Amino acid sequence: MRYWCISTSSENWKVCKSHGLWGMDARYFPTLEKFLRAGDKAVVYTHGGFFVATIEFLGDYFHSEEDIGWTKGVNKFLFPYRIKFRIIKESEQPPRISFSTEEADGKAQWNKPNLIDEIVFIADKGRTWNQYLQVSIISITEEDFNTISNALQL
Repeated sequence: MRYWCISTSSENWKVCKSHGLWGMDARYFPTLEKFLRAGDKAVVYTHGGFFVATIEFLGDYFHSEEDIGWTKGVNKFLFPYRIKFRIIKESEQPPRISFSTEEADGKAQWNKPNLIDEIVFIADKGRTWNQYLQVSIISITEEDFNTISNALQL
C-alpha cells in the first residue's frame, strides 16, 4: 500500500465527492499506470492551505471523457484519467497550514507554528512551502498520512 497527497481546488473537491472520482490529466498517467493501486490511501489538500479529508482508492483507474464539472482555472477540464475512491474521514473544520518559519537577522525563527511543522514531506516551512502541493498527486509517508489524518476534526 502507498500513501498519497492529492491536491485540488475546493470546487473540484465538491465534484470529486459527488461522483466518488479522482481525476488527473495525461501528465500523471505513468503514476496511475505504475504506482497507484486500489487500497492506497490519500490525504486531500484543497488550495488555500486546507487538508480536508482522507480517502481510499477503489478499483482500477480508467479513462473517460465524460464532463462531470471539473475546471482548471476558469475553464472546464475533463481530467480523463480517473479512479474511484471512498472517503475515510472528512473534516468539518479542516486544519489550515501555512508557512511557519522566517529568517530574521540571519537566523531562522518560528513565527506561526502549525501543522506544517509536523509534516515531513513539506521540507520548506517558509513562504514557498506550497510548492510541494502544486501537483495533483505526490507520494507521502505513512507517518505523514497518519499525522494529517489525526489532525482532521470530525
